[in-house]
Amino acid sequence: MKKNQVKNRLKGAMIAVIRSADFDTAKAVCKAVLDAGVDALEITFSVKDAPKLILELKNELPNAIIGAGTVLNQEQAKDALESGADFIVSPCIVPEVGEFCFTNNIFCSMGAATPTEAYEAYRLGCEVVKLFPGECISPKIIKACKAPMPFLEFMPTGGVDDTTIANWFNAGAYAVGLGGYLTKGIDKSNLSLIKQRVDRLKAAKGESV
Repeated sequence: MKKNQVKNRLKGAMIAVIRSADFDTAKAVCKAVLDAGVDALEITFSVKDAPKLILELKNELPNAIIGAGTVLNQEQAKDALESGADFIVSPCIVPEVGEFCFTNNIFCSMGAATPTEAYEAYRLGCEVVKLFPGECISPKIIKACKAPMPFLEFMPTGGVDDTTIANWFNAGAYAVGLGGYLTKGIDKSNLSLIKQRVDRLKAAKGESV
């Protein structure tokens, strides 16, 4: 999927960040998350055989937006792209990842926690800057950064839950990444809990459940 298409589809999106160490559990969680109404998946490289999981899910769910996360070098970025990832996310600024994404026309989001880092991420080709760790940053940073740099877009990740999601979107977030709140304690025996959590997020965001 071309990066402009990905960017358009991610506007206002909730993106599930998948970190399960077990492959089969991660795949089951991914499918449950999408079934529950989350807009996109970020499968991190902390998942065993993450490129294989991305490939399998893209083959089974071709219309789903599925990206790779915790991408820390060009080799991982290449593996993600070859597996069909729609976007690539890094928790910090990794110039070689930004350059790879720019060269290959793939949507990129790199982590930042200050205005200087946010601009550097943008300069390296980020379509949307990942605000990370979100639990350590106030939503007010978005308005503060966009005042002098209105071209920046932000995706807070970390600490986003049903009590904070509305604050982030009201502050101008382009999208949000959902980690522990959505998947903590989840395995194949209690996947139904995901739908309950997603429904609470949607209600807090002002969407119909």
